[in-house]
Amino acid sequence: MDCVKDIEFRKPNFNDINEIELFKQEFIDTNGSMDGTGKLRNLSAEEWLRLNQKMEHESTSKLVRYLQYGLFRGKRLLGLIDIRLELRGYLVEFGGHIGYSVRPSERRKGYGKLMLQKALEVCKEINLNKVLITCLEDNIASAKIIEACGGVYEKTVFDEKNYQERLKRYWINLDK
Repeated sequence: MDCVKDIEFRKPNFNDINEIELFKQEFIDTNGSMDGTGKLRNLSAEEWLRLNQKMEHESTSKLVRYLQYGLFRGKRLLGLIDIRLELRGYLVEFGGHIGYSVRPSERRKGYGKLMLQKALEVCKEINLNKVLITCLEDNIASAKIIEACGGVYEKTVFDEKNYQERLKRYWINLDK
């Protein structure tokens, strides 16, 4: 991994708009899944940041409260991760408390693991002591990250209603 001292885990802000757009475009160009980014694919960076601010404090019928974080090296956005403060609906079985994505050009550098470790520290601070994380059954890299961060495999589920995907469910107990 690049020098950790140059890495910052923080909430994205309006100074990051251009970098957020570049991050988003890289996923669009590679046809990548943008897990842990909320509605970024369909919103401008500015709209997305405003939604993130709103969703820290209130839930809607479709969205639960969440905290959005990013991993940055200087101004470069390396990855995004969201922490959902409650589970209901789809999230109970398939989505979990945490979703994340590492920028395609920054993968295999340890950023996913670092980002998840930092997010779990936040979970502990806000008393979210048992965390559900899911990943696609064939996403070996994500499964390894989750397991390296203490994830205990529960089972694999099939999401036949929404995405027709098999997802591995992991629990991380932060009470230890």
